[in-house]
Amino acid sequence: MDFMDRFRAALRIPTWWPAGAETGDAAAEAPLLKFQDFLAASYPAFHRVAERRLLSPYLVLYRWPGDAAAGSNDPVLFIAHYDVVPAEAEKWSVDPFGAEMKDGFIYGRGTLDMKATLINLMEAAESLCAEGFKPRRDIWFAFGGDEERSGTIGAKGAAKWFAAEGLRFAWALDEGTPLAEDQINGLDSPIALVSIEEKGILNLYLTVAQEPGHASMPPKTQAAEVLARALCRIAAKPFPFKLNPTVESFFRQLAPLMPGIKGFAMRHARILGPLFFRVAASSPAVAALLRTTVAMTQLEGSVADNVLPSKVRAVINLRMLPPWTTESATAFIKKLINDERVQVSAREPMTDPVAANPAYRQSGWPEIQAALGEAWPNVPILPFIMPGATDSRHYQELAGGIFRFNPYKLGAKELRGIHGHDERISLENLKRGLKFYTALLRGL
Repeated sequence: MDFMDRFRAALRIPTWWPAGAETGDAAAEAPLLKFQDFLAASYPAFHRVAERRLLSPYLVLYRWPGDAAAGSNDPVLFIAHYDVVPAEAEKWSVDPFGAEMKDGFIYGRGTLDMKATLINLMEAAESLCAEGFKPRRDIWFAFGGDEERSGTIGAKGAAKWFAAEGLRFAWALDEGTPLAEDQINGLDSPIALVSIEEKGILNLYLTVAQEPGHASMPPKTQAAEVLARALCRIAAKPFPFKLNPTVESFFRQLAPLMPGIKGFAMRHARILGPLFFRVAASSPAVAALLRTTVAMTQLEGSVADNVLPSKVRAVINLRMLPPWTTESATAFIKKLINDERVQVSAREPMTDPVAANPAYRQSGWPEIQAALGEAWPNVPILPFIMPGATDSRHYQELAGGIFRFNPYKLGAKELRGIHGHDERISLENLKRGLKFYTALLRGL
């Protein structure tokens, strides 16, 4: 098999978690174990050199030993996951696990999130090992099988194992933001968005109870009415704007690439203050960089159309921008609601924001920038903030800096496929990704 054959074989392993399955379910874990076996069988040169630690169906670690004579450089960690979200097959134009190739793309669940990155890493390491290359420092790979379920067994278990071994990394690289193309109005050329920090995540459950009964005799004030008013209060007063240092740096470096008034506004965002926020927030994507966001994701009520529910519930999903934390954001929401009838409780997954390393440009950034130049010449690289949650948050105490980046040029259509329908990756992106990771590993 060649590179493309191996990638397509990886996509055909259905590593999604069935609804209702519990940890330890042999049938649910079988595809995860199959994927681990697939890696061992597909990359013999790498496995002859690397130390493999199979800790569970949700975690496999590799240590690629560095050249001891080259010095005592701290190791580097690469993070990836092989589990995927389920796919609604009836809404796809192809088999989600068929790895069909057409029109310059490979379709399949996990193409972008994130088997392409994992396989690119393995392909790059395999080719380098086959030619006898030895890195100057230890390189570790941590591959998890439950990232889509918050990584509480895989990544969290790996972090615990590394800490027990006394290991600390110069820097780490995980999935993240891509080369953005046609996503910023007024910008015609792609830019590489390398996230150096991550927003926090918090799920709040808003619950209102009432006496259940027949729908023919509703009470004067119904639980759904109380809950609706609470949601309206939340919608009426969003979290305040804040110009985060990472976001400010992003706008400042983007400004020279933008024409006219837009570039001026980005360059002077802090001086313009409220005016800048008002204009920039017209785009939901930009607004997400400037405040803690609240998404109303779930509503629950009665089990029947003629029964008053004993309780109604809404779930809101917050993505927190520093300095907000799970505690302060919960307090903010409770103050907005200001109604004791609405019970507010936090549920997993939740995590505080992961701050950027102030010295991120000293270690990791230069190596990523050099590899990017090999794969995508003349593409500007800008610091960014990761709006979603990644496994890397579990390693924040173990690495000098954490970077979140996918070396793929993605338009809006490709981005919609992540966790959506007809997820796909172009053959060009796969080839450029291989070039990126080969150059990155060779430079270590």
